[in-house]
Amino acid sequence: MKFNRFYINILVRIFLVVITCMLFVFFIERDDNILTTLFIAFLVILQTVLLIKYVNTTNKELAEFLIHLHQEDTSVVFSKENIEKTFKGLRTSFDKINAKIKKIKTEKEQQEYYFKYLIENIETGLIGINEYNEIEFVNNQAKVFFKKRNRKLINIDRLDEDFKAIVRKLRPSESSVLKKVIDSKLYHLAFNCSEFKIGEKKIKLFTIQDVRNEIESSEIESWQKLTSVLTHEMMNSITPITSLAHAIKKYVHNDNGLKNYKEINNELIIDIAENADIIENRGKRLLEFINNYRSVSKLPKPKFESISIKSFLQNIIQLFEKDLKKGKIDAVINNVSDDLELIADKGMIEQVLINLIKNSIEAFTNITEPKIELCSFIDKNGKIQIQVIDNGNGIKEDSLHDVFIPFYTTKENGTGIGLSISRQIMKLHKGSININSEPDVKTKVILIF
Repeated sequence: MKFNRFYINILVRIFLVVITCMLFVFFIERDDNILTTLFIAFLVILQTVLLIKYVNTTNKELAEFLIHLHQEDTSVVFSKENIEKTFKGLRTSFDKINAKIKKIKTEKEQQEYYFKYLIENIETGLIGINEYNEIEFVNNQAKVFFKKRNRKLINIDRLDEDFKAIVRKLRPSESSVLKKVIDSKLYHLAFNCSEFKIGEKKIKLFTIQDVRNEIESSEIESWQKLTSVLTHEMMNSITPITSLAHAIKKYVHNDNGLKNYKEINNELIIDIAENADIIENRGKRLLEFINNYRSVSKLPKPKFESISIKSFLQNIIQLFEKDLKKGKIDAVINNVSDDLELIADKGMIEQVLINLIKNSIEAFTNITEPKIELCSFIDKNGKIQIQVIDNGNGIKEDSLHDVFIPFYTTKENGTGIGLSISRQIMKLHKGSININSEPDVKTKVILIF
């Protein structure tokens, strides 16, 4: 083996020390050999010191090189001839280790340079803040948003008050959008927060993106869809009203102006009355539509209170007791802890859930064994969820993106405002509403607070 010489040296030295010790014991019992005994004692001490020195010298020279490796100093070359003689092939092994570390170090430096370049040049702002509100790192784009291009940022106290408020308020997995004018340009800055740990240090990472273009595109698309729905609804009322008014005008007019009362017979009066009834009904429909629009556009501020979710859901199911029995619908509450509570406007959230359950009941056309399931829990992000799940007809994929548009409806007699109001109520609670649907299999509406 390559390292046998070191072991042989140690064994030989130990053997000599043992022999010398045995001689020392032999002569110490004889009074006539005092000088010899002292000389042998000296040899024992000398051999022991030389053995220790040999081991220490070897360890020291090996440790010296290993310390340089530990400090990632790959410029040092292992060149101890006496060690190489003792451990044959050690220099080759160390040279390989040295080359490997040098390669790893080079690759690490290249990766660091790449990531640093990437972080500094992406269009997303990045800022990392520790638990003491000290800024660990901030990239160029974040400095542009903060208007601190050429300044060193140490802690969040140097940030604008609006930015400071968001950074302090946001918790991991939360997001917020801030409208801000920077250098005479309006930005819609979307802040997202996440958290990670480096050693014992907790770092909050904030990503900042300008989503103005996306928001404007979404708003334009929403307005276009809303305008289309409004136009359709109003035309459905105004067109027949105009036609019927024109017909009535023809009934009471001739080429010379208004007809004489003698020219108006009972059949004509009946037609005029029928047309007037239709106009009245259409007018009421239009007024109802306008009132619905007002209810969508103006919601009161929520009055927050503590709600026991389980009993709250039980009370809502009781409201639909007759409808559930009539439709032979099984309604259950699952996975709701007795002590789970929600801070919300009770009336508003009740309105949301009533609308969702009503939608579920209306979606059970030709469904055998209809079932509605209500559940509530705290998700992995620490947020409370309430879910309404049914096995009804569901919503087609191409309609999922439109169901929250005011007055959009797939029902024959629907108003199209229920889900729109529900989403606004959830926004007032700093929450959201999502729908997943597989028609005729499973539809899940998720309220996230």
